[in-house]
Amino acid sequence: MKRAQITQNQILGKALARLTAPSEAKPVINESAESPKTPMIKLSVFLNREEDAYLESLAASAKFSGGKKLSKTKLIEAMVRAFSQTGLDMSGVKDNKELLKRVSAQLRL
Repeated sequence: MKRAQITQNQILGKALARLTAPSEAKPVINESAESPKTPMIKLSVFLNREEDAYLESLAASAKFSGGKKLSKTKLIEAMVRAFSQTGLDMSGVKDNKELLKRVSAQLRL
């Protein structure tokens, strides 16, 4: 009986093709209560330790005050949704410092 031969190129070629293919992200079912069938896109966010600790503390405070622990993803989702309703003016922003200044000003409204 002959053994099937699989080359490394066959294995890596398909994986590489999937990674480098045009970004046609497969929709993920949203588990939020608002609209359960809204397609979602997976996004990576890089945070420093202090920012991560802040999100962890928000999530934990919800749990320890009688609610349920929220994921950092859900917290970021809620923040984006909230800011999308504020009409944040991004015209002319050139660096992170200016961005933080505008976001902070928007929070004070």
